Amino acid sequence: MLNNTLLNVLYTTTYDLPEPAQCKDYFFHDVRVTCQTNHPTILTILDHMLGIFPEPEKPRGEATYSVFCYDSASQFPVRLPHDRVRIETVRLLTNTKLKYYKSHDYTTEYQSYTPLPPINEAALSVINSHIALTQLEMPEHYQTMFLRRYLLLIALGQLMRQYGFEPCHAAAITAPWDAEQGALIIGESGSGKTTLSLGCASTGCGLLGDDLVMLRENTEDETISAYTITHEVSVRSSTLELWESLSFLRDFPADLRDKRYCTIEQIRPGAAHIRAPIRLLLFPSLTTEKESSVTPLSKAGTLQELVDRCMSKGNMYPQTQERLFLLLSTLAQQAPGYRLTIARGTNEGPEIVCSLLRGNAR
Repeated sequence: MLNNTLLNVLYTTTYDLPEPAQCKDYFFHDVRVTCQTNHPTILTILDHMLGIFPEPEKPRGEATYSVFCYDSASQFPVRLPHDRVRIETVRLLTNTKLKYYKSHDYTTEYQSYTPLPPINEAALSVINSHIALTQLEMPEHYQTMFLRRYLLLIALGQLMRQYGFEPCHAAAITAPWDAEQGALIIGESGSGKTTLSLGCASTGCGLLGDDLVMLRENTEDETISAYTITHEVSVRSSTLELWESLSFLRDFPADLRDKRYCTIEQIRPGAAHIRAPIRLLLFPSLTTEKESSVTPLSKAGTLQELVDRCMSKGNMYPQTQERLFLLLSTLAQQAPGYRLTIARGTNEGPEIVCSLLRGNAR
């Protein structure tokens, strides 16, 4: 029901916007995404985000994503319903509050952002089946990084679940000698996954993402692969100290969390990859010990690590939890898992990872 209502709103709203809407077709891997927006800055961001994907030989499906901008949140044509179900409130790394809601029948997700100047103003994303709408208050008052990473990407990630993709808070790399040998590096913020993945990219590995990728199972051979969702990466000063090849980033502006943003291709030309079958699962952490260590995990231990790090207890309803658990169970059977403890201040991580990739090559 809401799907039709949302379509009607989009058709009606397009003719009643403060500025005329522009429409453009993109692809997210094998899904055609028709985007429309009434703000040129948003179109530039969408070009940056979705322009990296080539047109597939045979699109798997189609989705619609609209981003409409207004002078005031009171002008938003779609509001939170009165009979909504509160799922979870999270505080993003920018300190912005993001509140997740579901419709009473759990078919529609709402992502409501609390204003936090000068980072962001009010925003509301609505995702139902293959249609998503993001409504922004005064987009010129947003930090561009926030629009890309914390608003548009989150809505896009949820929209793509309709086509089998599952967002995963992880980095993903490929072996220097074989792009079909992929490793998923899974860890919370501060675990060292970004430093490790960027180090691997600097020394010859392919890179799909440093913090967020998508997982999807191939229905033909039941192999789970990692898929890139963005080719933008963020780098802290501590990472620059370990990798001389990243020294050029010292001239880039840093945000309040000491993060500098660049593309994977700026890290190393040719490093950007889009998809890789997962052959290795790594769970990194940092230690004050002088030496790094590798601990192989049983399949049961690997699954437990995946569940602990990938399954949020708050913002999933039972059907989503079951689907993700089945995906993680298959992944634990598909790829061996290792707990990787890296000594702080050392740059031996990429060598260890490549050694594990060689040992598990297929």
